[in-house]
Amino acid sequence: MPRVPAVIMKAAREFLGLSQEDVEAVFGMSRKTIQRVEKGVDVSEHYVAALQRFYEDQGITFVSPADGNGWGMFNANTSDNMQSLNKLENIPVAKRKRDRRTKL
Repeated sequence: MPRVPAVIMKAAREFLGLSQEDVEAVFGMSRKTIQRVEKGVDVSEHYVAALQRFYEDQGITFVSPADGNGWGMFNANTSDNMQSLNKLENIPVAKRKRDRRTKL
């Protein structure tokens, strides 16, 4: 599959109902790196591929452009329940948020 465009990566995260802080807490990739991927800023292909795999593991299927149609995606989590965007039960408080609270 070709590299998923930055705007589609951001849409995938949002389609899962996750914030950048949630992805940081669950997946372990820094929020700064997630931001760079979503903005299409110079970032290693390794990080883009890893984040794409994470979204796929969470239920996102990316659809490459074909027959004159652009990029698309499906969220398998919504097949049983349209209100369920992801299957993550407990999203830990992001480290950066916790650090800010303890410093106050």
